[in-house]
This record gives sequence, structure tokens and C-alpha cells, in this order.
Amino acid sequence: MPAPQLEVRLEKERPPAVVVVAGTERWFRHGAVEQLVAHALPDGDPGGALVRLDGRTLEDQPGVSRALDELRSASLFAPTKLVVVKNAEALTHAGKRGMPALTQLVKDAIASAPPGSLLVLATPRPVKGKSAVPAAKLAQAGAWVVDCRALYDAPGPWERGAVLHDHELSRFLARRMHRKYGKRLHLEDAHALTRTVGSELGELDGALSALALYVGDRKDVTAEDVHESIGETREDPLWRLADAVFERRVEDAIALVEAAFDRGVTDQRGNVVARAEALAPMIIATLQSSWRRILAGAEGLARGESAEAVTKDAGLPPFLSGAFSARCRRRPDDVLAMSEAFFQAEAGIKGGGVPPRLATERLVVRLASGS
Repeated sequence: MPAPQLEVRLEKERPPAVVVVAGTERWFRHGAVEQLVAHALPDGDPGGALVRLDGRTLEDQPGVSRALDELRSASLFAPTKLVVVKNAEALTHAGKRGMPALTQLVKDAIASAPPGSLLVLATPRPVKGKSAVPAAKLAQAGAWVVDCRALYDAPGPWERGAVLHDHELSRFLARRMHRKYGKRLHLEDAHALTRTVGSELGELDGALSALALYVGDRKDVTAEDVHESIGETREDPLWRLADAVFERRVEDAIALVEAAFDRGVTDQRGNVVARAEALAPMIIATLQSSWRRILAGAEGLARGESAEAVTKDAGLPPFLSGAFSARCRRRPDDVLAMSEAFFQAEAGIKGGGVPPRLATERLVVRLASGS
């Protein structure tokens, strides 16, 4: 089951003896584990009812046997025994040959766990794909498998024709804002929040809390509230500028380049760069890097390669293939105009005739507008 559905399911039914919490999204994993702990021990641990192990620590190895021993031992102060194993993928097992330790542990726990006990196995391995946990076998053995994958922050490849702001992450944020704070966050404004904060759910959840406090008694949360209370904090703002430029979002591109010069940009070492003489080369270099990626994609499409292939070669995730291939479809005169714009901007700065900020802003406008 997807991680956001766990809370609803726990309200309707009791979990089995084993729940596997798997996926790369740490915030989902932590939240799922704590939901299960709160469900099993609503009044907290009276003593000895909750045991936490870590598959990567030496003292918890070989792990499988210890986890089972802890699960089978009764608590003196509670009818429920709860064992949580972090990094469960690192557990070792000396049992059945050829069977992964995780699968064997689930089978053994379900077969021998006392009534009411619960074993929670948490792992950053995904439910699908390379190095995934054997989800089908775990479910067949009787365990719940909670899928804690990261959410798409753009329309997925299966969502043909979807608008830019209608994606998994914006829908999740809108639902969470309504469920937790009783406020309306429209998808456009949820998307604005992801563009400001990023896609890390821990930071986004904190931003939702800040927004709920900021708007007070108001029921609607707007993009203006996001801007006023959160500010421009997303990592790699220059790449967001490049996205706006090559998606021909002229107003966004102008706003982003002005914000970069007005507020400064944090470099890879964590230092804030505010001088126009230092910022201009950073911005132009980022735009050139993005432009070279587009040119390489355009060449690939011209050779007959698929949109998915050129997107993969560009180092981008598959769900961006539609948007990226659209950027790569350029007319020859458009390519020449872009190249000329870069040349004039650099020549103006190096020759000393054009201030760095002015040259950079002119470049952004020319690239974004195509004029």
C-alpha cells in the first residue's frame, strides 16, 4: 500500500504480525513507523513493550534471531510486544539456504509471533525496481508492505495532458493541509510551495505548519502566503532559472534573475554570492550547461532516438521526458539566435562595455522570449 494510505487503513483494521516499511522517502518511512508504534501502544510504552533494533549495528547482528527472540518475549507491563528494526535489509540469517533474510524473518515471525505482537521492518530499499525488497513474497507470507517511495513533483508519464501543477506531490500537500490543519491549499499554490521549498517531504511538512500559523483564521492558503512566509529557499535556484528560461516562461525567468541579483545565491560551499561580478558568470554558466544538454537532446531526436532515451542521456528522471523533449525540438534559426545571445552577453562583460547584471538580464530575456 502507498504510505499515505497507512493511516486510513489502521483506522479500519488491525495490522498483521509483520509490517514492512520500504522506500527511499525517509519522511514517509519515519512517519509510517511512528504511526504503527502509536497504534500498537496508544498510551505509550509502559516499559519493555517497545524494542528498537538497528540491522547495521554490530550488537544487533545476526539480527534475525534477536528480532525473533525479542518478539516472542512477553512484556511484563503490557499485553502487546512491539519490535521495530531499522535498516532491516542488513539483517543476516543462517537459516534456509537461498532465501533472503527478510523473507525468512517474515515467515518465521508470522508463524511464531504471540497474539497481539507486532514486528515492524523498516528499510530504504524500494518496493519496485533494482535492489527492491521481495514485496510480492512478503505480502504472500502475510505481511503488509508499505511503499514509501518519493512522490512525483511533476506530472507522471502516465498523466498525459496534465497541467504542470497537477502532480502527486501537490495533491498530497493539499490533502495533508486540509486533513491536519483544516485549510484549503489549491494545487497551483501547493505547486508554488514545492518550487520554493523543494520536494523533500520533511521540509515541506514544516512549511505547511508555518503556513497554517501564518494565515491564522483564514481558510485559504495562497501562493502569496508561500512567498511572504517561506521565501525563496529551494536549493539550486539557478537551475530553476534555467528551467524557466528554456520553458519560455518569460515573467518567471525575469523574476528569478532579479531575485538572484537582489538577494544573492548560495554556492556549493554554502557561501552566499551577492556581487554582480561573481553572480553573472555563475548564472551564465548554468544557462550554458542547460543549453548544451538541450542541444545534445536535439541531436539525439534528430538521429531518431526516443524521448525517453535522450532524457536518460541528459541525466534526467524518466517522467520528465515529455517536457525535456519539447525543449529539445528547436528550429535551426532558434539555435543560431541562442548561440549569438550567449556570445554577446560574454563579449559585453569581458569587453567592459556592459555591466554584468545588465548583460545577464538581457541574456535571460533574449533566451526566454526567443527574440
